[in-house]
Amino acid sequence: MVVAATGQLENRRAPTTTLEGWRSFVNADPSDLALLPRDQWEALDERDRRDYDEARIAHHAELVVVSTSAIQEITSEGQMLVLMNQREIGARRGLIVSGDAATGKTTSIKQLGRLHELRVRARFPAARDRIPVVYVTCPPKGSPRASWPWSSPASSACRRSDAATTPPISPTRSAKSCWRPG
Repeated sequence: MVVAATGQLENRRAPTTTLEGWRSFVNADPSDLALLPRDQWEALDERDRRDYDEARIAHHAELVVVSTSAIQEITSEGQMLVLMNQREIGARRGLIVSGDAATGKTTSIKQLGRLHELRVRARFPAARDRIPVVYVTCPPKGSPRASWPWSSPASSACRRSDAATTPPISPTRSAKSCWRPG
């Protein structure tokens, strides 16, 4: 009885900072593994149990993304900004995601990028050779934190919902949106 494909731990993706890695990330289906009932797991021979356990470890190593309220808010706001910027001639609106370490900033931005890429592919199916580009700007002098208008008058007019469940979106005077975990 084979319960898992062998070699799953060797199937690593390139980093998402490369075109190959990004495309692999966008194309990858979420990892899926059916948990065996205890009696079936105990009935496995040593080799099949080892293969099954390795498949479980590989599944957990994928760190399947859970669509939290923060991820939903950032992807929704990002999609809206993309639509608003399509016909913009002058300055474009941007998105600033700020917060403490390990609060999901990178995960949220990667999910926004993945969602955008999938939508572009659906809209232009013949253009498979498109290469996604991210444009990031920072002030020329000083640190970004010191130069961005974190405490602008507009930030006191934050649109807030229940702070316990949804992070605030704060427009700043430079027409950027900022999400900071509560």
